[in-house]
Amino acid sequence: MGKAQPLPEPSEEEAVALFNAIEAKFPSKTVGNDKWYLITIAALCGGSKPDFAPTLYKHLVSKPEYASSDSRKALMRRLREALVKLVPLIGVCKCLEAIFDIEAITRPEDKDYSFSREGWQCDEANRNRGHAWQDRIYLHNQGKIDETLSSQRDFDWLSKNITYGLYLSDHTILNDVDTELVVLSGIMIQNLPRETHWHLRGTRRIGISNSDTETIQQCIETVADFCGVCLNKVPRVADIEHEV
Repeated sequence: MGKAQPLPEPSEEEAVALFNAIEAKFPSKTVGNDKWYLITIAALCGGSKPDFAPTLYKHLVSKPEYASSDSRKALMRRLREALVKLVPLIGVCKCLEAIFDIEAITRPEDKDYSFSREGWQCDEANRNRGHAWQDRIYLHNQGKIDETLSSQRDFDWLSKNITYGLYLSDHTILNDVDTELVVLSGIMIQNLPRETHWHLRGTRRIGISNSDTETIQQCIETVADFCGVCLNKVPRVADIEHEV
């Protein structure tokens, strides 16, 4: 049997059409107008299309709201933080691909040299911060996860100290809603039913409405189509609503 032929790569024009479609569909009036591109970059990278991250960056900086160098630096911090938060979810290599490609087209005057996690320590304060954010997402469901991981303590430690402590509970650049949208997108695009279930539920628990969560899922599905990714295993928000 011959090898299956790869699908043709989407064009930059198709990518820009995707960005316009996501921005138009995203529930910006209720969730926020600075968030559609977070789910887009998360789903592109998780869907193995990090090479379109610079296309998204170019599309964004062409908008009037990013006319100043300071506004473009602030945008860079948000995109970079989204990619940092994706590291424990999709792996560092895809995130590095995106950041190298964005960096290659960033004007010298727009480069941002800030370092968000300087001085970070894996200490009790870090663990407590991670626990507080986990508690908002998981509530009473956390106990069952802890029980399962009691015999898999390496993963328990990673989850509490690193995934949540280091990455996801840091809301200095991306707030709670921003963070959960990145997480939901990065997980759902991988067609992971269990974790998508958890984070559809988590998205609802932090205050995003049922209808807005459904629309966000449809946006992620649109990116999945662009990436050639099948999302046939993940639940819908209606399937988890009774658990919220």
